[in-house]
Amino acid sequence: MAQLTLKHKKWLKSIHIIAAGIWITTGLVMFLIHFMGDDLSSGSQLYLLNKIIYFIDMNLLVPSAIICLLTGWIYSQFTQWGYFKHGWLIFKWAITVLIIALGTFFSGPWIAETVKISGKLGLDALQNSEYHWYVENHLLMGICMTSTLIIAVFISIFKPKKSKNYKRQ
Repeated sequence: MAQLTLKHKKWLKSIHIIAAGIWITTGLVMFLIHFMGDDLSSGSQLYLLNKIIYFIDMNLLVPSAIICLLTGWIYSQFTQWGYFKHGWLIFKWAITVLIIALGTFFSGPWIAETVKISGKLGLDALQNSEYHWYVENHLLMGICMTSTLIIAVFISIFKPKKSKNYKRQ
């Protein structure tokens, strides 16, 4: 298998790190935007708040997650790291795919539903149990996903491995 040159590795790693930073930052921003909902005075403000969260999700978070996945794949495919040589890499692959899948099938659609409900009900959406379910579950999932991504950054830096004195029993 062809290997990347040092220059190509540096470019790829830079793109990967920037995408990961955007992915984590957008997750944090989406979480923090929810707290702006405490001062809303109209249904159009609530709708706009949900539209902003949806916009950030679809136009920043999703593309950065895909870029992370693709650059990670290229890095694994065309360097000595591979896909499954190290436990920390397996963890990163598993959480990247899992978070993207959870976002695609759950979190993203939940955000879209908050936009629909707040568009229909306006400020009355805040009294709607379905709306609250979507908001609360999206927040919880977002906290879990963003926290896991932050852990992945530390794992990428420290690259934990078994002790050299480890003996299989």
